[in-house]
Amino acid sequence: MSSRSLRLIVVAALATSPLSAQDINRTTAIDDLPRPGYEPRTIRTNGFVIMPMIETGIRFDNNILASDLNKRSDTIFLIEPSIEARRETGDSNLRTRAYASLSRYGKNSRENTSEFGAYLQYRKDVSQKQSVFTKVAYDRTFERRGDPEANFASARRPALIDMTSAELEYGHNGPRVGIVATLGVTKLNYLSVEDADRDMVTYRAAVKGSVNLSQRIAVFVQPFANRRVPRLNRDRFGVNRTTTTYGATTGVALQVADRLTGEVGVGLFHADPKDLNLRPFDGLAANGRVTWRPRTRTAVIFNLFRGDVATIRSGALGRIDSRFDLNIDQEARHNLILRGSLGVRNIHYRGGFDQDQRYFDVGVSARYLVNRHMWIEPAANHSRRNSANASEDFHKWRVALKMGFIY
Repeated sequence: MSSRSLRLIVVAALATSPLSAQDINRTTAIDDLPRPGYEPRTIRTNGFVIMPMIETGIRFDNNILASDLNKRSDTIFLIEPSIEARRETGDSNLRTRAYASLSRYGKNSRENTSEFGAYLQYRKDVSQKQSVFTKVAYDRTFERRGDPEANFASARRPALIDMTSAELEYGHNGPRVGIVATLGVTKLNYLSVEDADRDMVTYRAAVKGSVNLSQRIAVFVQPFANRRVPRLNRDRFGVNRTTTTYGATTGVALQVADRLTGEVGVGLFHADPKDLNLRPFDGLAANGRVTWRPRTRTAVIFNLFRGDVATIRSGALGRIDSRFDLNIDQEARHNLILRGSLGVRNIHYRGGFDQDQRYFDVGVSARYLVNRHMWIEPAANHSRRNSANASEDFHKWRVALKMGFIY
């Protein structure tokens, strides 16, 4: 698909003007808009709403190893069953989900992967102004070939990873002042012995204080601290990667009617490695998500991040990631949802020589609801990585056709 075709699809999506859009709140997610006759069927029991689903599909990837030096193409067969249950009362919300994702390659079976996981989250309003939120999750995932520090030869299988996380949040929302305090922990466990030095536990804490300037605008300050503790004292290059990072961001939260919502914060961070051979360093921190709804059935979503990230790359004193994503969701018809995405990512390694990487990603998809039990979705994606090391450069196309079946 050419870039001109992509532009035409996005422009056409934004230009669509459905009828009766004024009857629905713009804050409603595009996927959750009312669609008479296409509402997914659910199972209701003991106050729970249960939604089983299965997705199947086929994808063609013209560069499965993410390497321009050893380019291989293949066809991948996909199957993704899942089940979600939720229970809502006047002052609480409980949601849980379990899933699996199986990928089977037609010619390169060593690339086959099996992902699975589950999460449980619960929110409770303990008073009119106070709430608590908690979430626990487990995921069996794998390292993608195109990841910045993917370190395996083409003959080696993708590295499997167990990821366990927990989060606790307390919020106080007063008429003038608000406070949100968050604690979290994430454990990464690489199953392969050669990646044992990448096993790590990350602890994080943040407190956000906000002041409402009006009903539509608030300003906030959010100090934060993270600590990364690898399981091994030294990585494969003899470096202790234990690091404590702290800093603060300040920014603005918007609720301009129902057209523009979200928040953006910018600040500074200070990273303090434990290893005396790694110098502490400072950097710009940024985080934000803003949704613009020019029409009820159109959502333009901006995501922004910049901060200190874990690394084991040889010669790197530290790593700073910067990401910007733009996503467009459009309900073109009551049973047709168009999506477009554009992503830019910069990986900056602090050290004596240039190891930086730059990623560019663009994708489009169209989900057609056949009826309340079935949907079909064609999709296309192009990814590219440029690096100072030519052996790390790659570009790849992926096209896919998926089908979903809902009870």
